[in-house]
Amino acid sequence: MGILAPRAFVSFSGGKDSHLSLWKAKQAGLDVVMLLSMLREDGERSASHRIPAAILRRQSEAMGIPILLRPTSWAAYEENFLACLFALKERGITFGVFGDIDVMEHREWVERVCQKAGVIPFLPLWGKDHKEVALEVGRVGFEAYVIVVKDGSVPQDFLGRRYDEGLVAELLALGIDPCGEGGEFHTLVVSGPPYRHRLPYTFGNPQFDGKCHYLEVW
Repeated sequence: MGILAPRAFVSFSGGKDSHLSLWKAKQAGLDVVMLLSMLREDGERSASHRIPAAILRRQSEAMGIPILLRPTSWAAYEENFLACLFALKERGITFGVFGDIDVMEHREWVERVCQKAGVIPFLPLWGKDHKEVALEVGRVGFEAYVIVVKDGSVPQDFLGRRYDEGLVAELLALGIDPCGEGGEFHTLVVSGPPYRHRLPYTFGNPQFDGKCHYLEVW
């Protein structure tokens, strides 16, 4: 009888880093059995990427991995995230996969909440060179598009552009972190190694929420 792979969830944004981390977790031998996405309080969009819940469900279905969606306010974010971790641990999920690269405050938070829930954090991108991480997204076969840009940080005309080697070069030339680790921009992945079929999607007109320009997606 073979040894069962450890069961894991992925802290899932719908963007490039969570997808690359998912792929690396599978390569490392983890059995990714759940995606976890935190939504805004109204339950309509993801907390940071502004991706509609319906699109996150569509990504989940395209990969054949169930998703747990949890609405929350920012004030209650940790409380709600922890509640999800405890629920996942009860299902036999012992690892959590996170896409952080080098923001120590984020890592410390991840380690703290995982310790409380008895879950082992796995951060496969941690400490990697940002340019290499950015280029690896395309090299392994992920198709991603820029859907959010922070006002004053990234030109608005980057919205809707494919996140590829050419775009990475432009970001570097402008002095912008090609991974957007500081929230400069966010992406939507529509296909890649875990996908059984390409995600159907449509981009709408750019919107502005006072902080970021973003594309409606449906």
